[in-house]
Amino acid sequence: MKEKKEFILKTLKLLSIIILYYIIGKKNIFLYVLSITLYNIFTSCFNHISIKENLSKIETKKSKYKLFKLLLLVMTIISFLFLLLSIFISDFLSIFLNINNITLIFIFEGLSIITKPLVKLLSEYLQNIKNNYNYNKLINIFNILDNVLLLIIALFTFRILKLKENIAISLLYLSKILSTIIILLILYLINRPLKQIKERKEDKINYSKELKKILTKNSYQSTISIVKNSYYYISIIILYLVLNTRYNYESRELSKIITFIYFYSLSIIEYLIFLAKSITKTLPNENRIIEKLYKTFKMSLTITIIFGIISPLTCKVIFNNSNMSIYLIMANILAIFILLYDITYDNIKNKTVIYISLIVGIIFKIVLVIPLINSFYRMGYNLIYGDIISTSIAMFISIIINYIYLKNIEKSQIKYFEKILDILYDNILLCIILILVQFIIPIDTSNYIKSLGLIIIYIIISIAFIKLKNKKRG
Repeated sequence: MKEKKEFILKTLKLLSIIILYYIIGKKNIFLYVLSITLYNIFTSCFNHISIKENLSKIETKKSKYKLFKLLLLVMTIISFLFLLLSIFISDFLSIFLNINNITLIFIFEGLSIITKPLVKLLSEYLQNIKNNYNYNKLINIFNILDNVLLLIIALFTFRILKLKENIAISLLYLSKILSTIIILLILYLINRPLKQIKERKEDKINYSKELKKILTKNSYQSTISIVKNSYYYISIIILYLVLNTRYNYESRELSKIITFIYFYSLSIIEYLIFLAKSITKTLPNENRIIEKLYKTFKMSLTITIIFGIISPLTCKVIFNNSNMSIYLIMANILAIFILLYDITYDNIKNKTVIYISLIVGIIFKIVLVIPLINSFYRMGYNLIYGDIISTSIAMFISIIINYIYLKNIEKSQIKYFEKILDILYDNILLCIILILVQFIIPIDTSNYIKSLGLIIIYIIISIAFIKLKNKKRG
């Protein structure tokens, strides 16, 4: 049931982004991509924070309420500091990237940072003191409201009112703020859950110690997410700076490309990664992480081949623009590394190894990105490739460090040659079959219906091949 809800929410999010693409039209939302990536970095800092376990150890409602208020106060202060930092970053970027009128966008971005962590904290608190209701649904309701309101606000600001781009982009963050306000209002009207608890009795609790536990426990989980989002933020800034100043890319065209890669394409591959992770949960030998990694890599390579070949058709069907398919193909290749990156970190509990691999990876990203962009320029290829490959290499290095640790922990004896042959055999065969199919049924993006039909045909052929191979292996 949980997986089904998550699938619905992920699908709704992807659909809302695709609809947003058509609402925005030819408007430039690069500044939204720039700010929302920073928003993701800041909100990642709250990923590990949970009050569930601490509340379960407290007996009186008065003490629970006090701990809840103190944690809420701390999170509000942290969010306010992030707001100030957002404003500072906006000033820095306006000079660094030579972009004007961005302060308002980053103010709204900063104000919305507290929204999702607040709803999560509130749901955990209410679920503990009023467990006759399922308050865990609050986060799902928040996500649904956020997606729906984002589209409504975008429709009004970009289409109906036709506001200036910086104002329209700023108001997009109202979806998160209004979603939180609506949830708080509904809760207040239903049962006023945040009213003062009238109890004389109170547990003897060291609140500062409890707060420290909440804020520091499993903090590495947030660090992983912060670093992962930092990869994207570094890419966006460096791509815009280097390509605009050194290689004289036109600002609007460059903004369009970066937006397509790090907003639309990234949303699609994150959805594919979610589906791939759902499949890996059903793989046999799930307790053996090394075996699971090989099967995941094999499966992700298969998905990459299929999706890479039909990317022009996908771009035509989803975005009505097959010319951007090369960027979707590159993002699709990056998805392999993101998937393995996530899985290896999900299975490591050693904080030292986690921090070492994270630091080494992000250093390689920073060091490699500009030299690789320059190298692709000298070779005459698209400069965007240099950035995506720098991210792939950096993540691959982190994956290798994690893999070595996991292999030593599990003490697996891997027959590398057989594994590599197994991975290559199936995927090369699939690739050959799909290439041969192209000679019989050429990829044609001139017509929407034809493109959709070809996607279905290629997917059916791919699934039939995979099922046939699995059947032969029993």
